[in-house]
Formats: sequence, C-alpha cells, structure tokens
Amino acid sequence: MSAKPSIREEIQWRAKLTFGLIFLIGSLIAAQIFVVQVFQKKKWMNKVAKVQRKPMQIKATRGNIYATDGSSLLATSVPRYRVGLDVSRAKTKFFNDHLDSLANLLSDFFQDRTPNQYKELILNARKSRKVKFVAFGDRLVDFQEMEEIKTYPFFREGKMKGGGKFEQLNRRVMPFDDMALRSIGKLDRDTQSKGDFGIEFSFNNYLAGRDGVGLFQRLAGGAWKPIEDTPEVRPEAGQDVVTTIDVNFQDIVESSLRNQVISTNAKYGSAIVMEVATGQIKAITNLSRRTKKGETYYTEDFNYAVKGGTDPGSTFKLASMVAILEKSKLGLDAPAAYCGGSIMHNNIEMKCSEKHGNQTVRQVFEHSCNVGIYTLVKNYFGFSRADNFVSYLSNFRLDKPVGFQLKGETEPIIKNGKSSTFSSTTVPWMSIGYESRLTPLQMLTFYNAIANGGHWVQPFIVKEIKEADRVIEKFEGRKEEGQICSDRTIKLVHEMMKGVVENGTAQNINTGFCKVAGKTGTSQKRENGYVQGQYYTAFIGFFPADNPKYSCAVIIDEPQGTNLYARDVAAPVFRTIADKIFAYDVAIHPAKNKNSNVQKIETHEQSGYAEDFRTVAETLGLQNAPGNAGWAKAVKNGNSIAWRVVSDNTDLPNVEGMTLRDAIYLLENKGYKVKYSGIGKVADVALEQPKTISLVLQ
Repeated sequence: MSAKPSIREEIQWRAKLTFGLIFLIGSLIAAQIFVVQVFQKKKWMNKVAKVQRKPMQIKATRGNIYATDGSSLLATSVPRYRVGLDVSRAKTKFFNDHLDSLANLLSDFFQDRTPNQYKELILNARKSRKVKFVAFGDRLVDFQEMEEIKTYPFFREGKMKGGGKFEQLNRRVMPFDDMALRSIGKLDRDTQSKGDFGIEFSFNNYLAGRDGVGLFQRLAGGAWKPIEDTPEVRPEAGQDVVTTIDVNFQDIVESSLRNQVISTNAKYGSAIVMEVATGQIKAITNLSRRTKKGETYYTEDFNYAVKGGTDPGSTFKLASMVAILEKSKLGLDAPAAYCGGSIMHNNIEMKCSEKHGNQTVRQVFEHSCNVGIYTLVKNYFGFSRADNFVSYLSNFRLDKPVGFQLKGETEPIIKNGKSSTFSSTTVPWMSIGYESRLTPLQMLTFYNAIANGGHWVQPFIVKEIKEADRVIEKFEGRKEEGQICSDRTIKLVHEMMKGVVENGTAQNINTGFCKVAGKTGTSQKRENGYVQGQYYTAFIGFFPADNPKYSCAVIIDEPQGTNLYARDVAAPVFRTIADKIFAYDVAIHPAKNKNSNVQKIETHEQSGYAEDFRTVAETLGLQNAPGNAGWAKAVKNGNSIAWRVVSDNTDLPNVEGMTLRDAIYLLENKGYKVKYSGIGKVADVALEQPKTISLVLQ
C-alpha cells in the first residue's frame, strides 16, 4: 500500500496541472493569432470592413419649380435639421450643472414644452440607459436656427463631449407660401421623395432625378461618413421645371378671389387666367372653406379648376348661342322669343330670372333669358333627338378633356342620344347649362377659343424642362386646325359678350379702364335634386374686349347672403382681376395711353440717371433716349426732346428737374445736408448755409 501523498505534494501537482493547462491554452491562442495574422488576415479584415463600412443610398437633389420668368422659385429643396441630444455623452457634473439652462433655452425656442417638461424628458432618457438619443421640438429648424442652437450648452461642446446632434433632412419649401398650392403640388408625407399632387406629381420623373449609391464608413458615435475615394453610383440631380405662372398675376388672382369668398362665406372659389393666343395658364387658384377649432379659414386643398366638374349654368349659353348662329344665320337684332317669365316643357316648368317680354337674339344672350334660348334651340334643332345639337358641341370640343398637363382632369359629360340618362328634357335643359358636367378649365378653354378668333388652343402650365441654363424640353399648347365656328359668328358673339357688360346681366362691372366681355352664369346646386337657395356662380370672359390677350374664369360656389347671383358674386372678382392685370401689363394699354405718357415725358424738362431714362424709353417703345453714362437732362427742342449731360463733378450739381431720391443721392455725396418741402420733382434749390441745401418740390 502506497503512502498517501502529502498535502504539499498535492498542491504542487495541482499547480503543475494548472500551469500546464494555461500553457496549453496560451499556446493554442498564440497559434490561432498566428494563423489569423498570417493566413486569415484578409478574411477577417474583410469582415471588419463589412461591419464598419457599407453601401448606402445617396439622395438625389430634387429639381426646382420656377415661375414663367425662370428665376422666381415656386418650389425648391432646402436643408432642414432635426435637433436632438445623445444623453449618455456628457459627464455627470457637466450634465447636472447645465441641464436647467438647456431646458429653459429649448422651451423658449420651440415653445412646445415647459422647461420642467424638457428637464424631465432628458432626465428620464438618461436614467433609462435604453434611450440614448432624444429629439427636441415639434418641427425641423433651418440653418440660421441651427447656428443659434449651437450656442446652447451640450451643443457648443460638440457631439462627442456634449452630445448635441443635428440630423440634416432635405425638405421641400414654397417661397411664396401656399401660392397655387394645388397646382404646384407637394411631396408625399411618408418619404418626402415623390410628388403627391400637382406639378410635383405629374412631372415627378423630371424633378426626382436618380439616387446614387456610395460606400460609407462608420465613425465613433454612430455617424456615417462617405468614403470619397471608393467607386459609387453617383446621384443625378433632378431637372428644373419652368411653369407659365406669373407670380404677379397669381397674387392678383388669389387675393381678389380670397376677398370675395371670405365676404360671401362661400363653400369654395376658383379662378384661372389664360393667355389667349398661346394657352399659357398665367394664374390658377382654388380656395376651400374649412373650419378648425371653431375658426373658419380658406385653403388650397382641392383643384376645382381641373377636377371640379359640375353643371356650368348660364355660361354654357355661349355654346348654345354659337350653335344657334351657325345653324340659323340669324342676325343679332332678329326677333327671338317672348319671355313671360317661364315656359312649360312636358309638364315641367322652366323658369327665367324675370319676365323679359319680346326679345331679340342679342337681348336673349345679354339678359341670359332661359325662355329665349329654349325657344331658339327648339326652333332650329328640335328636342326629339340630341345628335344635331350635340354635333356642334362636339365641334367646340366640349365633349372631350382638354388634355391638361396636371394628371386627374375630370372627364366632361355632354349627353347624346345614346346616353343612358338621355330623356325628353335633356336638350332643353342642357342648352341653358344643366344636365351636363364640365370643369372651369374646360369651359374657359372654349371661351378662350372664342376670344382667339375661333381657334382652339390647349391650355398648359409647364413650358420648359431645364438642366441649369440648358433647355432640355419645351412644351406648347396643341392648336387645332381650322376654327370651331365661322368668322361671322365670332364677330357676333364678341359683340353680344360686350353687351352683357354694357347692357345686360353684368352692367355692374361696366367700369374701370379695361374694357371686358363675358357671360354670367348662375345654376342651382344638385344634391338628390336641385336645392333651393344654393347656387354655383360664374363669370367667364376675356380682356381687353376689343383685342383680347387674356381669358379668365371666376367660380364661386354656394355664396351666402342676400345677393347670390353671378353678377354680384363672381363678376366683380373678374373686374378686379382684369383691372389689376391691365394696370400691370402695359403692353395691352391702348396706343392713346402710350402717346399721353410720351407727351408728358417730352414736354416736361426733367433730370435723372441716364440708365433709368433708357429703361423707361424701352418700356414705352420710345426711340429717343440719352446715350451717355451717368446723369442726363431732357429739354424740349421743338416737337421733340434733346438730352444734355448733367455733370456731377462740380461742387454743387444741378439737380433741378430730378426726383427727390436722385437729388439727395447727388447732394449728400457732396457732403450737403438736404432739407425739402412739397411733392414732385425739384423745382427750386437754395443754399441756406455753407453745407445745407433746401429743395422745393413741385
């Protein structure tokens, strides 16, 4: 029997065994490190690279949307920043010392939480250890606001020490706020990468560009940095879209319509201005009445101009009258009908606004007489079959969409003999604007053809696609060959449309400098039958009446109050729009107005900056303008004017005849203190003190 090992021997044996195991494990680890370093280095480096580097999408810059001048931005993409804090970064002492200050600053800036609520939000996130990043505010901030926040504690220390972070996100903005919103459009809320409606949607393929792919490297703190020297699919910026919208016209149309829908508490309003010869849409606006928290306001949330199909009402009588004149060859003063205020058709009463008595063709249109239109259509087309009458409407293209560039145009409805809802009442009621469906844009396009001498032009709102200054693609409105009616009919209906304003239902807008022509339209609304007291009002026409450059449609739906007809609701808006555009667009002023301006310039001696005179001369079409640089004076020379150079090299320049602005500029640059009295141009100059000049303006 062997002796039992002593405790010392047992401990030594265990120590040797443990050392042997450690040596073996260490040898294995060293061997594995050697294998990894020598034989598997490339494999493991690739795996590390995959964790620290990865391909990521690089968003393409979306193209801009411009107004017709090619420089006024209607929609563009700008950087915005989400503000937040990595609550784990700051050291405990700094965190405790500066938390109250940060909470107060954030509360003052965003005004969405109290300081205590911000403090609690940050503290809870730091204590939880699960939430590292906390976003602040209920909105994104712009660059200037970001620079301000960078001065706050936690942000000024940098993201590594303080934890303040800014996440850049590109956001679409409209520099003119919601101007023409439903036509310009917006991006979808979820991805902010594709158009949701309007031009943003319809021209998304041009605007969106093509996203790229790049290799990014992970940095400390979780940020990703692009690796510039690696191959990538570079993003292609979106192309720019140039519209036909004139921002000045748009402002005129929108403000004029807004004032009226607010004053009448209307359900909605819509207005369009189109250039007659080209079909360019110069302005388009749609305003819907909405209520939020008990307050009523108007906003653009539906494009009634393009999608709002309904009974056009009496504005449709222009189409009926053109068809009648084409078929009958009647003159304007030919007897048309006797109106006793109503007429019976198949035991259904068709009412007129009043008893008009005996009416000529001209008076039927000017007075918007339902009985007169009914009688003329019955006499020359009959009511048993629709095809004869409808064939004229089809020739006017009223039964076809205009093919507008914005997607979603409502299909027009013009019934014919094959329509399932055609009845014995269809033609008589359709002739006065019921039993059909047309949008404001479709009706305006017909009126525009009448203004354009019978030549139908397709309306359009986008005219160019550009890359920087290079035009990639151009768009124009399609022009139909031939005329929709004869020159004789065009001449007659022009005269009648002027008569509506001068003698008929729109006499109340026979004012102002710009002569207009058009047609009122009031129709009862339908909701399971016609509703008493609810009206759709419209005025569609063109201006200047004798030489049309613009056509315009104004629609106001369900106005409230005492005067609910088109003459009192829609027509005044048309007049306001016409007057303001006429004042803005000097090219449509009559020649006599230009002559009067020329006479004023040529018969009044005046001085000023030569370049300003050249600009005025170019605008008014004058040939005589100063050729020198600097300052000039116009003096009468017989029946014309001569230009003299005004020297500013003298100690006291001659400022007589100058505007106050120019005179002050010259005199103050010479060290004079200027005092003045009166209104107008400088008529007298007096030296009160060595360096004080007194000017008298007249």
